[in-house]
Amino acid sequence: MTNSENKPLMRSLGEFVGHLYKAIRSDPGTSRRVLNTTTRQERRGTITLRRTTTDEIEIHDVKHPSP
Repeated sequence: MTNSENKPLMRSLGEFVGHLYKAIRSDPGTSRRVLNTTTRQERRGTITLRRTTTDEIEIHDVKHPSP
């Protein structure tokens, strides 16, 4: 994988066009909302244990059922 500092101009332009293409082809009828994010953190000596849980909800358009 290339380092972000050493990306050639053409690669950056390709990634930009790819993001635009993905945005155009995405379905705006489906929305996702984050309901709750919970983080638990515990420290054991020099180690920190962290668990993050994210609850999400997806709302689908009734007119266009998913396949």
